Amino acid sequence: MSARFVIGVDIGSTTVKAVVVESRKDHIVWRDYKRHDTRQPEVLLDFLCRMEKEAHVSPKNARILITGSGGNVLASLIGAKFVQEVNAVAVAVERLHPEINSVIELGGQDAKIIIFRDDTNSGRKRFPP
Repeated sequence: MSARFVIGVDIGSTTVKAVVVESRKDHIVWRDYKRHDTRQPEVLLDFLCRMEKEAHVSPKNARILITGSGGNVLASLIGAKFVQEVNAVAVAVERLHPEINSVIELGGQDAKIIIFRDDTNSGRKRFPP
């Protein structure tokens, strides 16, 4: 059985961003954005507690995907899956905006450029592996 909710968390160098999506409806039910002032774990814990209370998520009905510069260490502590941020952005763009040719992602410490190419097998644009 798939999870009722998918939680996406980006733990960056300056902020923590999170979203809870109801899987079946692809609908956002909770989201927040907060500067962490070097307190990444504390802000993540606050977000998780609020998600549980406000959106009724739990380990039994949700899966968590974490990205960002602080995500790798914290993911293992809460049983989440770490996803490298360029891959996360590429998958989202391929799914939600297949007409896009390139993306510039600006973070607190760096910037990334993703260029999509035509996939002759599917006819869609894809991020090169």
